[in-house]
Amino acid sequence: MSHMRDEVTSQPELLRSLAPSWATQAANGRKALGDRPNLALVGRGSSGNACTFATYLWSLQTGRHPIELRPWVTTQQTPLASWEDTMVFAYSVSGQSTDVAHTAGWLRARGAAILGITNAEGDDSNLGQVSDALFHLRVGDERAVPATKTFTAQLFAGAALCGLDIEIPALQVARGLERALAAKVPERLADFIQGGRSCQIVARGPALAAALDGALKLQEAACVLAGAYSSAEILHGPVGALTAADRVLVLEEESGGGESRQAVLTRLVGRSVPHLTLCGRQIGATQHLGLELDYPEVRWARTPLLAAVLQATALTLAERKGLDPDQPLGLQKVTLT
Repeated sequence: MSHMRDEVTSQPELLRSLAPSWATQAANGRKALGDRPNLALVGRGSSGNACTFATYLWSLQTGRHPIELRPWVTTQQTPLASWEDTMVFAYSVSGQSTDVAHTAGWLRARGAAILGITNAEGDDSNLGQVSDALFHLRVGDERAVPATKTFTAQLFAGAALCGLDIEIPALQVARGLERALAAKVPERLADFIQGGRSCQIVARGPALAAALDGALKLQEAACVLAGAYSSAEILHGPVGALTAADRVLVLEEESGGGESRQAVLTRLVGRSVPHLTLCGRQIGATQHLGLELDYPEVRWARTPLLAAVLQATALTLAERKGLDPDQPLGLQKVTLT
């Protein structure tokens, strides 16, 4: 068994055992940062996708849209602005990401309060040295290059830090993932994707984070030319490049699907693009339904379930191609940029 397979399948038990401690850490972390009205988010790769997820949840909880800060900005000469009204969630699984740590330090020097979210133990990592407080994921070593259990943990950390109750949703995600794996949903998704020129994943709202990370996993583990778009963004040009040679996976995690998603499905039918909808029994079938999952009750918790199923799909495709999902060619676990 590959490390990646072990790390994907271990997630239900980790969710059941760790959600209470994540909830406690989130409450303590927010208290340590003080009462600041603004939020900035920093992360790269899968950690950047966790930032996207937290952006939606923070906006829904507070009515204020946070900043996903681009580390490049901190390498340039800028006016010395005050960030004293801002707290920062800085995501780095290893704690060693140089650009994330540099950005966190840059913000801290300007008055921001930093919460580092990491799987590293102790406080002596690059991120730990520039953080006011740390949120420890504590999911154990992750040896495969693609982030799986650490990404799921980051999503739940973000939800808890945004003030959402996570314990019951964690149990529901654990159950949903176990049932999806037993029903061989990843294998069926792999059947759909395999042989296509590309795979584009479309989502809306918080589930965009699952689409972005699913595309990343397909790229790094299975060497699939993959991309992700919101259901509005894909209509602003990208859909024009899709043909019958491509595959589109639509993540539907709310009732009705919205006008933009229906417009996407109509356009895909018109262009004869093979597409499949991944949705939940709880929100009802549509004419485009492909596969069903056992969704958690609350909408935001459907994102980690979708993300985990897409992790397993990328793993399945990698194994079918004879690729090593643990050590993709040319990639490393810690990327220094």
